[in-house]
Amino acid sequence: MTEAQHSNGPNDAPSGTARQGPRSLGDHGRQIQHDVHALAAAVQEATADLERYLTAQVEERPYTTLGVAAGVGFVLGGGLRARMTAVLVGAATRLAMAVAARELAARVSPGAAASVTNTSS
Repeated sequence: MTEAQHSNGPNDAPSGTARQGPRSLGDHGRQIQHDVHALAAAVQEATADLERYLTAQVEERPYTTLGVAAGVGFVLGGGLRARMTAVLVGAATRLAMAVAARELAARVSPGAAASVTNTSS
């Protein structure tokens, strides 16, 4: 678009519009109503997309979804203190690293997965 199309004309009306001159209060009201309807439609579409995604996650991974929901509820409820957070994050990190090492070893060499499992136990 050119600079003329982006610039505003009188009364902050875009200069590219067919109607020139001052806009009435009714025009502004109609524009606001149109914008509100467009926003409401976008919010409804986003909500429907989120609902479909969450439904799919619950059906595919019910225990993971339950765990995430419980964790989020616990944190939002103020259940974590700074010291407990450090302990839980540390334990979760060690567990995640052990699982990742086991999976990586299994992909690299099937025999290596058994040795990683035996050394970590």
